[in-house]
Amino acid sequence: MTTPSTDRGRSSRARIVDAACDLFYERGVAATGLNDVVSASGTGKGQLYHYFQDKPDLVLAVVHAQVERTMQPQQSPLDQMRHADDLRAWANQAVLAHSGGQPARCPLGALVSEVADHHDGLRHALDEGFTRWRSVLTIGLTRLQQRGIARTDREADDLAEVLLCAYEGGVLMSEVRGHTAPLRLALDAALEVVLEGSGVPG
Repeated sequence: MTTPSTDRGRSSRARIVDAACDLFYERGVAATGLNDVVSASGTGKGQLYHYFQDKPDLVLAVVHAQVERTMQPQQSPLDQMRHADDLRAWANQAVLAHSGGQPARCPLGALVSEVADHHDGLRHALDEGFTRWRSVLTIGLTRLQQRGIARTDREADDLAEVLLCAYEGGVLMSEVRGHTAPLRLALDAALEVVLEGSGVPG
């Protein structure tokens, strides 16, 4: 992977990655060709191959970009988590993010089934992305435990994993069903688990 040394180069590379993020999310990795990415990004094939060795190299860049896309809108709410209602607001936001008529799909989860079994580097990058996401949840949940809001008989990291698994499973079932009710049900159940025994009403 070539790192651009000029603003113009960085802009071209960013357009390629952004276009690939959108296309891989909408169509899937296998169904998207490099020519599709070139056309959607308004760049040339020579530019694409200047910055990326091959398609797996581009997919790796997309994984890193999708981690940022996933984390940025969640970072602030999770950093500011102080009350049970803050945790519920995070869950509500997660549901609303998939309520606009588009397929319910997690930007990271959508890549797992297509790339994780075929490339160790991609699987590692996805795992790092989910680990970062879980770590941010863990920090917020630790704060809730310290305030007596989240249950303390389980590690905050375990509770974060419960929420993350509920989200990913709920998104998958919502994609199949064509509506967000499964995601809402999964997150509500996970919230009950996280708050169980804390004395905070469900």
